Amino acid sequence: MKLTILGSNIRIHIIRQVIEEWFPDLTVHYIFDEKHYYTEATMRKIEKALPKTECLLFAGEIQYNIYNYKIPQNIVSDYLKKDWTSLQIAFLKATTLGIDFKNVSIDSYSKSSVKSILMDLDMDCDTKTPHFIMRRTFNKEYADILADEHQALYESGDVSGALTSISPVFESLQYRNVPCVYVRPSTDAIIKTINHMKQQWEEYQNKYGLTAIMMIQVIPKPEYSYMRRDEYLYAHEKLKVSEEVYFFSRNTNAAVISESADLFMVLINKSDLINYTDSYQRFYLMNSILANTNCDINVGIGYGFHPMEAKFNALTAMEKFSHQDKNMVYVVPKMNEVIGPFHFLDKSESTDHRFDENCFEIIAKNVGISQTLLYALYSLMEKQKKNHFTSPELSKKLNLSQRSANRLLLKLENNKLAFYVGKNLTGKSGRPSDVYEIRLKPPKISPKSF
Repeated sequence: MKLTILGSNIRIHIIRQVIEEWFPDLTVHYIFDEKHYYTEATMRKIEKALPKTECLLFAGEIQYNIYNYKIPQNIVSDYLKKDWTSLQIAFLKATTLGIDFKNVSIDSYSKSSVKSILMDLDMDCDTKTPHFIMRRTFNKEYADILADEHQALYESGDVSGALTSISPVFESLQYRNVPCVYVRPSTDAIIKTINHMKQQWEEYQNKYGLTAIMMIQVIPKPEYSYMRRDEYLYAHEKLKVSEEVYFFSRNTNAAVISESADLFMVLINKSDLINYTDSYQRFYLMNSILANTNCDINVGIGYGFHPMEAKFNALTAMEKFSHQDKNMVYVVPKMNEVIGPFHFLDKSESTDHRFDENCFEIIAKNVGISQTLLYALYSLMEKQKKNHFTSPELSKKLNLSQRSANRLLLKLENNKLAFYVGKNLTGKSGRPSDVYEIRLKPPKISPKSF
């Protein structure tokens, strides 16, 4: 947990000692502020620390009341409460200094709190009780006014000393030679407050940090440049990616909330995503796209307490990719924290069915036709969504003469890439045409072929 603590030098010194002994695992940043009123300088220090802060602890109630309303809701904030233990310790210390703790002025505790302590000590509360200075509106003069009242009560003989938990008042009374005890936060109060903040932070993470946004960037493979020569094939490959994304969404109870030519945005429960990826051990969606399309992808994932925050974190993840990156995943679980890149692709996944420029070159050479004609035939099969053709069909669709279409089918048949499957009986006059099933498969390419 990343904890920022704001307070006076004397309080931070006390808190630091407790943290070093009891919470060595915390990442702690300290902001020193001796002022008991609002200053722009202190606010700037807080704002600078917020991006690296998960919990903000104010060492005193005054600073909490002054600055807490400006702290974002996703940051757990609290202050050290005044507990009985701190006051009991102050009473004991006053006694060691020769100050009658029943005859002091107090500016930081209520009458009921002190009366309860005296009753626990079986002491008579009616004869002599501390003098309480009432709280006023916090402003620049607040500490000076309190110090003046403590001093006036001491010099009049009404009290034998003062108790305060406000460090500027304590320092001022020391300077004026007024017997004074600083009511310091007890070790127990510090431990309880930090543990409570840790619990709040963990509950907040579990309760609200349940949303994930996935941004899936589609990247056509450069080796399949033939797709770029045909707008239909180019769109068709992206449609294949779309099918894989929607299939993933259906299986994970996710929702595709935005879709463009090259980017999908998917809203999903964080728990569902973690289950699907086996805690980021594997990512089946990426392997499916690799196996079934001629595209690469990059995925940016952001978590958030709400969709807007998750989207912002997902955008942050996408910014991590360079132009050369492909088939990688970055995860941003929270602001200023990036995990990755993850490389999920299973290299054993079969890609034998996929065509690249090298495949076209080898098949065309083996069959004895031009690469252009082979590419045109492949495009026709993809567009028509079929692989059964007659010679007249190929002649018309590929803009070939009937003789050239016959020669094409013969060459394919001789290389076991086309097979006679029957006659095309149209019911019209004329001779039925032979129907061929064309099975274009990428050849098994040895390293010498490259």
